[in-house]
Amino acid sequence: MKYKCVKEGYNILITITVVMVISFFLKWILLSKILFLFLLFSLYFFRDPERFVPVMENAVVSPADGKVIEIKEVFSEKLQESCFKISIFMSVFDVHINRLPYSGKIERKIYNPGKFFNASLDKASKYNEKMTYVVDCGDFKYTVTQIAGLIARRIVSYVKENDNIDTGDKIGLIKFGSRAEIEFPSSKLNINISVGQQVYAGETIVGIFVDTDKKVEKG
Repeated sequence: MKYKCVKEGYNILITITVVMVISFFLKWILLSKILFLFLLFSLYFFRDPERFVPVMENAVVSPADGKVIEIKEVFSEKLQESCFKISIFMSVFDVHINRLPYSGKIERKIYNPGKFFNASLDKASKYNEKMTYVVDCGDFKYTVTQIAGLIARRIVSYVKENDNIDTGDKIGLIKFGSRAEIEFPSSKLNINISVGQQVYAGETIVGIFVDTDKKVEKG
């Protein structure tokens, strides 16, 4: 399989490599060894593996790699309706590219500056720096949010408002340990995962979309 690295990692990888080479020629052997290990880790962290999106029109996929740490029904302030909120914690060992859970148009991007609590904590969802996308699917809307963590200090967005994005397409990246969340109308979603489950962005089906507005024809 061909190795791919996200472009956001290039500067870090080049910097580490240059400093490592200089350290080696200056015979700072211990430092050069440490930098080599960090280079390997950075190559691993910024990997961009190929993903295979389920061929199901009603599949809602995970926005991130990681562990499901919370599933609950909440009233969404942004959508003004009852939603299932799914929270996923990304450790530094997970792929950090985020993907769109369900096809739609990016209606709004809402950036909130904030703190940098450990992304596995509940308060990170409320207080940490975040980028929220309101996605318009026609007859309903949902949100997906990138949340910075204790180490992560940069949220990268790949999409713009009014972009039409397909299920599983890349929407952004968060660096070094973070969290992703979905708020999806509870009337439109049958949950397909459980707390503690490992999920993968663009591949794991977190729920099945239910078209409650579709009339059932009587035979």
